[in-house]
Amino acid sequence: MTPSARLAEVTNASDQAILLRRFPYSESSLVTRVFTRQHGKIGLLARGAHRPKSRFYCVLDHFDTLDLRWKEQRGRELQELREGDIHTRRSKITTDLESYRAGALVCELVDLTCPLGQRDHGMWKRLTTCLDELNNGSRPAWEAAVNFELGLLEEHGLCPALDHCASCGQEAPPPDPNEPRACFSAACGGRLCAPCSREARDIGKRVGTMPLDVLEAASLLLRGAREGVNISPLAPALLLRMRDFVDRFMDHHLEVRAKARGDFLAKADRNSRTALRATSLRS
Repeated sequence: MTPSARLAEVTNASDQAILLRRFPYSESSLVTRVFTRQHGKIGLLARGAHRPKSRFYCVLDHFDTLDLRWKEQRGRELQELREGDIHTRRSKITTDLESYRAGALVCELVDLTCPLGQRDHGMWKRLTTCLDELNNGSRPAWEAAVNFELGLLEEHGLCPALDHCASCGQEAPPPDPNEPRACFSAACGGRLCAPCSREARDIGKRVGTMPLDVLEAASLLLRGAREGVNISPLAPALLLRMRDFVDRFMDHHLEVRAKARGDFLAKADRNSRTALRATSLRS
């Protein structure tokens, strides 16, 4: 290939971006992974980013929307960052521990689930909306995070069936009229009716039950996100159990656990009959 042909493959690119991860590189540089509005997830090398006179100094912070410009070379996974500015500062997230943890989780999930170089405008909108909610406190931190997680599952075609049977699409009432729990299987895609739950067990699928209030709350969150309606706030105890439900469902389908929720999922299932019975006795 001639020098002129090689030069032709190098272009200048620019986009809005959210920082997902950053790693030290040499004494003063950073390797970053960012999620951009038009280019999807990309890797960028910020040379000299730690130097006080660097044009990237105090720019590459978590949670902010950035205006980045880089030199793009075809065939390379790591592009060279040329300039950067702050488009939207979200500094309030870092002043609240729960908001910070929720923000770290949603950014890690984008990093785990979005492939390099694939534009995903839906995920961009959901991520920036979640970070805005965490920054302005318009809803509880973990409610914003759970709402984002449900949206992420929806974007990837993995959203659980919450109102009807995941297998046959029919109504799925509780198998025991005296207990408000529906049959549920993460492997089968969510809520199940009694006949489909029996068929799933017969072929070796794991089937349990899930409290109706958790499924209904998750359905309301999803419907509110689609229609632009905020149903916040949920009762803290219900939010905790819904977070447990969504995180375990996502954990099953991603087959990789986000580090930011490792401690949370290390505890026993908060929606099990035993856990709910113990909670009822304490109250």
